[in-house]
Formats: sequence, C-alpha cells, structure tokens
Amino acid sequence: MKAIITGMNGTVAPVVATTLERHGIEPIAWDRSKVSIEKESDMRAFIESVRPDYFLHIGMGPVESAANLARLCGEYDIPFLFTSTVSVFSDNVTGPITPDTRPDAEDEYGSYKRACEQAIARANPGAQIVRLGWQIGDRPGSNNMMDFFEKEMEQKGVIVASTHWYPSCSFLQDTADALFDILTKRGPGMYQLNGNTSHSLYDIASALAERHDRPWRIERADEPKRDNRMVDTNCRIAPITNRLALHTK
Repeated sequence: MKAIITGMNGTVAPVVATTLERHGIEPIAWDRSKVSIEKESDMRAFIESVRPDYFLHIGMGPVESAANLARLCGEYDIPFLFTSTVSVFSDNVTGPITPDTRPDAEDEYGSYKRACEQAIARANPGAQIVRLGWQIGDRPGSNNMMDFFEKEMEQKGVIVASTHWYPSCSFLQDTADALFDILTKRGPGMYQLNGNTSHSLYDIASALAERHDRPWRIERADEPKRDNRMVDTNCRIAPITNRLALHTK
C-alpha cells in the first residue's frame, strides 16, 4: 500500500510518514520542486503515476490547490485527509471547543486554514479534516512547543507561562498515531485532536523541563486567560499525561 503525503519538510509529516511505514504503508513525498501543486495536469499525472491508497495533505499551499487535490482524490476514490489547526478559532472562543463550534479566526494563518477547510469540504464531501493542537516534540529545531520554550530562554532568559492558559496540544508521535487511526478506520468528516484535558501552559512547561532536564527559568503569570482545548468524542489521542509527570486536576 502507498500514501502520498505533502509537507515532508515540516514538523508533522515526517513523523506521520514513519508511522505509515511502521504499518506497512509506503509514504510517497510530494516534492513541490518536481511536481507543482498549482497546475492540475501535473497533479493529476503524479497521482495517476503513484496510484496511492491514501492521500494526506499536511503541507501548506494555496487554498485553491488544496481544494483541487481534494477534488482529484474524490474523482479517483482515494481517501483524503487534511490537517487543519485549532488556530481556526480566535482567542475569543472559550473551550471546550467541539467540532460544531464555529471557526472565527481572522488572523492570516487562522483565516487561511479556515478557507482551506471550507474549500476542501465543498470539493470533496468524503474528505477527512483533522484539527491539530500545538505539537510537542522531543527537542528544539522545528515548529513545536519545545522549540518555542528554548527560544524564549535564549532570547529573554525566562519563560513566562500563564497558569490560566489551557492549550490544545499533543505529542507528535501521539498525533501521528491518531492520524493513522482516523485515516484507516474512521469515515469522512471533521475531527479534533487534543491530548490536554486539564493542564495550563505553566504546568506543561514545568513538566517538559523536568522530562528533558532543561535548566529553564519558568515564571508563573496570570495572563493570558485562555482556554483553547478542543474535544471530540469521535476520535482518540493519547493524553499528554502519558509522557509528562502531570497530575490530573
């Protein structure tokens, strides 16, 4: 079995590719330097040459291209999964955020992902759209929470973390496992992945410092007061407490 996967230069896709391999599915990277995602004839030719069993659109790109990829997969009857983000919701939305909560983000990134979700749903009603939270890696060097904390220390000498900010987040490997489960076992629709049920950013930063023996200086803050936690009873992801020394509140 084979799966085309976009975004292999990013944070999530390489981990998902390794997970696919572990389950006997060969990941085929969409190399944008060789195959355009803006020219339909090129997209169609590549899909026909690979003849994938699955398609995972994890990378960035024009909204129109995302819709065209979804539409082509619908034509070829290829299961199509798109990774969106909790950032489709503004800070005015207070959790628990359900799949039925209306996205309202107006910033550039949130608006872009909102537009992708809408375009994909119109182009391919059989698509799977999966919203992800803040990803937690094992080391800095990519766009994940560990990288954020390390940069905060390097640039400011302190990590100021709110005890009243409850982010949606999950470990990268747990995200990859959950995406595989959705791709291979679930039907079309909207899904939301969040492994944090009850912990603040301060709690998580402190636990990560302990887990990785990092000499971070972490200061408690009362702001921002924010609850970005997504919930979804239709899919599962391992809680962050499986990997961090956190106590359920």
